[in-house]
Amino acid sequence: MTRAEQPSLTSVARSLAPVQQAEGIQLESIILERPIGDRFLDRELWDSTLPVGSPEMQVLLSENGLRAGVLAGALPPRFQALLESDAEAIAGRGLTFANRKEEVLPTSGPNELSEFSVRTDFASKPAPVSFKQARGGILVRPEATSDRRVRITCEPQIQHGERQLYWGASEDGTGWVKREELPLKRYQPLAFDVPLGRSEYLVIGWRADQDDTLGAALFSVEANGQSRQRVLVIRARQVNPGTTPDLPSLGSGGRRASIAAEAGRPR
Repeated sequence: MTRAEQPSLTSVARSLAPVQQAEGIQLESIILERPIGDRFLDRELWDSTLPVGSPEMQVLLSENGLRAGVLAGALPPRFQALLESDAEAIAGRGLTFANRKEEVLPTSGPNELSEFSVRTDFASKPAPVSFKQARGGILVRPEATSDRRVRITCEPQIQHGERQLYWGASEDGTGWVKREELPLKRYQPLAFDVPLGRSEYLVIGWRADQDDTLGAALFSVEANGQSRQRVLVIRARQVNPGTTPDLPSLGSGGRRASIAAEAGRPR
């Protein structure tokens, strides 16, 4: 290396400086699961939530067996107990949104065959659909707000079938690369958004008396010959550079998101 090629003292000092925490959004999710028609998950939990979306959106979600609400303030004791359960709180995840903009939170599947009816507007009747090897999930797209909350857009989705090969642009946009993806059905007309405070929980679930709906495809599962009902729980907060997160991170072998521990803290 010649003298002209040697790095400057400034660049060397910069490379040795401590890594700064990127500004972004921390999102945690977990799934609660109980036998289908469970009194708490199917009824009592929703009595404690504030419904999200416009009245029209609430009706449209209900037409499809879906419901979403926010828990704030004092949490139902049964909700806290479920979050801390080893058997009924599953699939805990912790995600940071700095470079990524969105992520799909899986909720069901794969199911060999999924058949249901869906209604995406009030002008049409429910239309029957059928998917093989269906995998349900909720796409989440969080955005920071000026009042320190996080606005989360949620969109129901169904992946299905076998992986398909296609050509797509490379990440740097300089060429084409082969990609493999599962076919995807997005339900954008059923997407909703909700502002979430750092001590609030978004819950998304299904009505057990509506078994021929998108909600059933997303939140009902079979386990050991038993039909079970699921509820997705989401919590989010803004993260600033240089600040220390106030929640413990997920361990590599851990299953439960830290929202379970945080739910038990006195408020």
